[in-house]
Amino acid sequence: MPSTVSRRSLFGLATAVVLAVATAGTPAFAAQPPKKTPATMIPISVVGLRVTPDGVVADVKIGNQVVQNVPVDITASPNPANPTCPILNLTLAPIHLDLLGLVVDTSPICLSITAIPGGGLLGDLLCGVANLLNGGLDLGDILGGLTNANLGSLLDGLTGLLNGALQQVTAPNANTAVSGTQAAACDILNLSLGPVDLTLLGLNVHLDDCDDGPVTVDITAQPGGGKLLGNLLCNLAGLLDGPANGNAIANALNRVAAAILQLLNAL
Repeated sequence: MPSTVSRRSLFGLATAVVLAVATAGTPAFAAQPPKKTPATMIPISVVGLRVTPDGVVADVKIGNQVVQNVPVDITASPNPANPTCPILNLTLAPIHLDLLGLVVDTSPICLSITAIPGGGLLGDLLCGVANLLNGGLDLGDILGGLTNANLGSLLDGLTGLLNGALQQVTAPNANTAVSGTQAAACDILNLSLGPVDLTLLGLNVHLDDCDDGPVTVDITAQPGGGKLLGNLLCNLAGLLDGPANGNAIANALNRVAAAILQLLNAL
């Protein structure tokens, strides 16, 4: 349960989000120039990958909140362009966080990685793992057979690839919408990106939602008992309904993103 100070902080920060939403459609607000664009619309990062008896898992940080043990699946598929190095498929399972009714959900995140043998340590490691997986070996046995140094390099490299993808998805130039649709859960912010081809860590990467669709990040407010933030935000979610010009939308997105970032860092 949040302390009295934390509760006061949360009320203040929730009010900031409410004001960002409430002023988005007013003429005076619409006439203002857009605020400085934040570096990310919502801070999501993988803080590390771990090998467990059940497989590889990720710890994902959203603001100051950590979602632990998100499953990571690693498979291989034939690569007609380079049969000596199969494509390594990296899948991060959907992420879910509920902070007092402020809910963050992502789609699955799939990376099809074309590594370049001889292009560096990471490329060689990924090609080696993909070949062994393609040969039918178990991932646990493969990882267990790596030296500590190589295992660390592999996990760090995969963490970097996932973070590169998350930065692309949450960047301000991703397809972004702010919504006030009233429903059982109230939409606040929706991000989507892809499918796209990226170059990350010197590798060729195809990014999608594992079904050839865009990767999405959805922020909603969920009302109910004990849902402090959800109740506050959902009550005013409808204020964004109606026409608004480009400046108003840009201002709303920037202010909502900044306020949500503060909320996520508050606890």
